[in-house]
Amino acid sequence: MSITGCRNDALVKLLNEIGYQPVLFPRSGLTPPEVYVYKNQKLIRRGPLVDYLPAGAIIPDLQRGRLDSIQHRETDKKSLGVAASFLGDALKCIGITSAPKLDLSFAKGREITFSFDDVTYVALDGSKIDHLLSDLRTGAIPPEDIKGGYLHIAYDYAFAGSLSMRAADDGSSSFDAKAIQIGTYIDLGMQGKVEATDETTVSFTSKDGAAAAFACKIGRLEKRGRNWVFFPEEESGDSFLADENEKEPYLLERGVVLRAEEE
Repeated sequence: MSITGCRNDALVKLLNEIGYQPVLFPRSGLTPPEVYVYKNQKLIRRGPLVDYLPAGAIIPDLQRGRLDSIQHRETDKKSLGVAASFLGDALKCIGITSAPKLDLSFAKGREITFSFDDVTYVALDGSKIDHLLSDLRTGAIPPEDIKGGYLHIAYDYAFAGSLSMRAADDGSSSFDAKAIQIGTYIDLGMQGKVEATDETTVSFTSKDGAAAAFACKIGRLEKRGRNWVFFPEEESGDSFLADENEKEPYLLERGVVLRAEEE
């Protein structure tokens, strides 16, 4: 399946608001810029942009930095299932893709806040991509994909190093996460580890320590005459644009998590 409806819209909305498309990628070690084809609700990775440039082409230096922790507060204290669903999706963002045991009954009746921590990005400015396109060679990409406007370039990947869950003490009863046998409630299998880092916080990390790409910024690539044009922002008249004078980052889809496939 190439596209998956997210079980909790909060995670998707959170990322969409800061210009990122949440994507489940088939591999680690991704580095922008990379070429994708998005067609019939399928996102297909074609590979690094440099593979479509003349031999010896040099990609400009990438920008690397940190992003603020991305938080989501689950205020429905009655529905631990909603919180567990969010947690399951969030764990995929740090590389834990197996089916973990997630029993959050120990946090019953408490407001839960999730936070993506140690969030970093690797990116290339769209303006620098513009200067690379004059030498673009599309190679084996089907001509109908080019004519149909299905080509895209991912120019920014976001990575999460860890995830934390905080359960606020509601005052009606004492709560101490460190006193709870977390392993009896949550089991991440061989892919990750979980521990209570203080009285209110449970932390999740992948066992190999590798940050996984969980979202990207992506732009549309279009051939106009003999020239290639890159669109990292929505164009006037696009359905996502509430105010045509306000530039918004380009998104493949709003409200869903996409699953990328290898070419």
